[in-house]
Amino acid sequence: MMQSKRSNRRDFIRMGSIAGLGMADIMRMQHLYGSDDSSRSDINCIFLFIVGGMPHQDMWDLKPEAPSEIRGDFHKISTNVPGIQISDVIPQCSTVMDKMAILRSMTHDDSDHGRGFHVMMSGKKAGAGDFNGNQNNNQHPSIGSMVSHMGAPGVLPPYISLPNFLNSGGPSFLGPAHGPFVIDSDPAAPDFSVRDISLPTNVATRRGELRQMALRQINQLEDDLDKVGKQVKSFDTFYEKAFGLMSSKEAREAFDISKEPEPLRESYGMTSIGQCCLLARRMVEAGSRFVAVENGHWDTHRKNTYSLKELLCPAFDQAIPALLNDLEQRGMLEKTLVVVTTEFGRTPRINPLAGRDHWPNAFSIVMAGGGVQGGQVIGQTDKQGAEVTDRPITPEDMVATILYGLGIDHKKVLHTPLGRPVPTADGGNVVRELFA
Repeated sequence: MMQSKRSNRRDFIRMGSIAGLGMADIMRMQHLYGSDDSSRSDINCIFLFIVGGMPHQDMWDLKPEAPSEIRGDFHKISTNVPGIQISDVIPQCSTVMDKMAILRSMTHDDSDHGRGFHVMMSGKKAGAGDFNGNQNNNQHPSIGSMVSHMGAPGVLPPYISLPNFLNSGGPSFLGPAHGPFVIDSDPAAPDFSVRDISLPTNVATRRGELRQMALRQINQLEDDLDKVGKQVKSFDTFYEKAFGLMSSKEAREAFDISKEPEPLRESYGMTSIGQCCLLARRMVEAGSRFVAVENGHWDTHRKNTYSLKELLCPAFDQAIPALLNDLEQRGMLEKTLVVVTTEFGRTPRINPLAGRDHWPNAFSIVMAGGGVQGGQVIGQTDKQGAEVTDRPITPEDMVATILYGLGIDHKKVLHTPLGRPVPTADGGNVVRELFA
């Protein structure tokens, strides 16, 4: 952390070991480095990132007339929207096609996983360097960080990431104030809990009260020491806010997925993606603006058909319709933009290991809710799903579209700490057909 305008971690530790420091630190930075833009929208976003590369030819953009080494082993099925067909490996998704829009013409030019993460998480092509090692490697702010920067902190953090920190999900030059609050735990686990939200029992009662009293005494003692006193008072403010969050019944319940009825939890699937989607719904319902969910292991270089049919698509196919139906039944779908995206697609031709390799030239993503007109397909690829033939859509366009959908100016220019102007969506254009 920078030394100016805020005390560093050693200062905090010197004042005493206080529960909730991580959350307090986040809230404090959000206040000190918050946006000057006070405009807000009531649209939130659940951003599902399918890590590894969704194979569009096997899920969203099948090519049944192509040779067998191109078309693969899956078949088209009808959806609940006449004229739109998707794969038989995701049959439950076919029942909510009226809520979804498929963007079949996504395209960029980088087949590296890490660099693909960066451009799809930020709308900015990655510069020099290795993007596969350090996850917090943003050269441009991630979408969630931009959303955090252009809003104001509420009861819950504006940007939440689960069940871990997403690669290239960091704030870059916007600073740690606009990084995600990471729920580094799988909500499908029986012992799931959120660090920094639930106070230990011995802190939540008398011990917690004593610590607050000690902190107030420190503040009083330091009143005569102007510089240190200001740091302590500032820390006190944000510790108290974090303590209030942890002490709030509403906040605790927002993170307590066990409060959901068992039949509803089971409808999402007792899987990582299923329970992450359910927890994400709880987060936006409680006021978080942008919740990013990672679902991994889709890098199907080997046994593509087996991996999709037996390991990956069943949980995905249960979770996505459950999320959309649940949001609709709660009257939340029009206020929640759901984005299902990935770093790139997979090669048209099946390789000798019965897998598909990396392919950024053409791929599909899905959007729903938040004013998106469902029941439509935008864009088109050629007969092999190899190249975009109509309405190319770039990651920059996707970012512009998400910001627009959340009521945020996608043309706003950000500034680095040195004052260098940086376009928010790097020249991207809104896919306005989605909102027609």
